[in-house]
Amino acid sequence: MGGISGSELELELKKFLLTSSPNLQAMTIRPNSMSGEGKLLRETLELSPDGLEALISRCPLLKRLMLRNLVGIKQLNIEAHTLEWLDVEGAFEDVTLGVMNRLKNFRSRQSSIPQLVFDSQCTKAKGVQPSLQENLAKIIDKVLLLHTGPIRKFKLSHFEFSATSDIDHWILHLSRVSVKEIVLDIWKGQYYKIPTSLFNCQDLICLELYRCLVKIPLTFEGFKNLKILDLQTLELSPDGLEALISRCPLLKRLMLRNLVGIKQLNIEAHTLEWLDVEGAFEDVTLGVMNRLKSVVIDFSNDIANKPGPSNANSSNFHKFFQSLPEIQSLKLQNYSMKYLAIGNVPQTPPNELFHLKYLFTCIDFNSVEEILTVMCLIRSSRQLKHIDFQNRAKDQQATKIGTMADFREDHRACCLEQVQVVSMGGIFGSELELELIKFLLTSSPNLQKMTIRPNSTSGEGKLLRELLRFRRASVQAEVMFL
Repeated sequence: MGGISGSELELELKKFLLTSSPNLQAMTIRPNSMSGEGKLLRETLELSPDGLEALISRCPLLKRLMLRNLVGIKQLNIEAHTLEWLDVEGAFEDVTLGVMNRLKNFRSRQSSIPQLVFDSQCTKAKGVQPSLQENLAKIIDKVLLLHTGPIRKFKLSHFEFSATSDIDHWILHLSRVSVKEIVLDIWKGQYYKIPTSLFNCQDLICLELYRCLVKIPLTFEGFKNLKILDLQTLELSPDGLEALISRCPLLKRLMLRNLVGIKQLNIEAHTLEWLDVEGAFEDVTLGVMNRLKSVVIDFSNDIANKPGPSNANSSNFHKFFQSLPEIQSLKLQNYSMKYLAIGNVPQTPPNELFHLKYLFTCIDFNSVEEILTVMCLIRSSRQLKHIDFQNRAKDQQATKIGTMADFREDHRACCLEQVQVVSMGGIFGSELELELIKFLLTSSPNLQKMTIRPNSTSGEGKLLRELLRFRRASVQAEVMFL
C-alpha cells in the first residue's frame, strides 16, 4: 500500500486485511510522508502482545517474519511451525521461541534480546514427545549461535526437558559472553552435573540451580559480582557449600532448600540481607551478618528431643540470635521453634533485637519450653508490630503449667508497646494457649487486631467465652474469631 497518509478509512482497510487474511505472507506500507510515520506505524499495527501472538498463530503458511520496534511490546512469544526466516529488532526484555523446526535464519540486533528464556511456554504440545528434547535443543543451539548482542539472562526451565550434555556447550558459550544471570531448572530425569565452565562466568549477578550436582573446582576463586544465589534440591558437599558462599563477597540474597546430604549449615556472609533456609537440617549456625534483614528458617523434619547444653549462654536460642542485630522480619516454620527451645529455657535474650518488626512461628502450644522461648524472643523485640502464630500440635494434651505461673510473674511488668497485630491459628483452647493470649492482650497497649482461628468448631463456645473475659490493655483492640 503506497502513498498512505494514515486516515481513518486507510487504517480500517489495513486492519480488515490483517485480520481477514490467514494466508498473508507480507504487507508493505509506504507512507506519503515521514511526518506521521510513527503514528501511522502505531495505528497500523494496533497490537497488544496477545494480539501479536494471535496474528502470527493464524498465519499457517508464514515463512518470513520481521518484527522491529513494536511500540509498547516488551515480551515476545513467537511460535510458527512453517517459519524459515526471523528478524527481530527492538527494546524487548524477553523473547520466547516455540518449536520451529524449519527456522534457518534468525537475526537480532544488539539491544533486541538481552534475556533468553526457554521454558514450557516454548512448546504448547502436551504430554511427552520423543522429539521435544531434540527440537528444543536445536532451538537453543540456533539462538545462541546466531545471537550477536550481550546476553543478560539465560533461563532453561522446561518441565519435559531432561539433563543433557548439550547444556555443557551452552554454559561454555555463556561463559564467553559476560552473562549476568543463569537459571537452570532440571525438572525431569537425573540431576544435571554442573560443568567447570560455569565457574568461569565471572560477571554473574544471579545464579539459580534446581536439581543439579555441584562440585566446586579447587581453582575456583569466587563469583566476585554475585548478589543472588538460589540453590534448591541440590547435591553439594558441606565444604563445597561453605566455599561457594564465602567466595561471593557481594552476596545479598541466599536461598538454600532441600540440599541432599547436608545436615549442618554454617553460613557467614557479611553482606547478606535476605536468607531463606529449608530442609532436613539438624543444626544451623549463622556467623556475624550485620546487614541481614529478613530470615526464613524451616526445619522440615522433627528434631529429636535430645538434651541441650547445660549453659544457657550456649543454647540454640542464644547461638542463633547472637549476631543478627539488624533483622527486621523472621519466619520460623515447621520445627524451627522446637530447635531453638532445645536446652535450658532462656531467661534473657543474647542481644536486643531492636529492629525486628514481623515474627511468624510454627509452635507446639503443648510445649511450655517453646512458649517460653518465643516469649523471650518477643520480649527482646521492642519494635515488634506483627506477630503470627501457627499451632504445630495435632491435638490438645494435658500439660503442666507451673512453669507458666512463673512466666506470668516474670513478665508481669512487660509492655509490648509497638505490637499492633496478632494472629493465632490452629488453637484448641488449652490453658497454655489461653495464658499466652491473656498475656498478649494485657501487655499490648497499642494492639489494633487479634485474630483467632480455632482448630475445630467443637470447642468454639468455651474458647469465645474465655476470650471475652480477658482484660485488654488497648481500648481499640478488635478480637476476631474466625
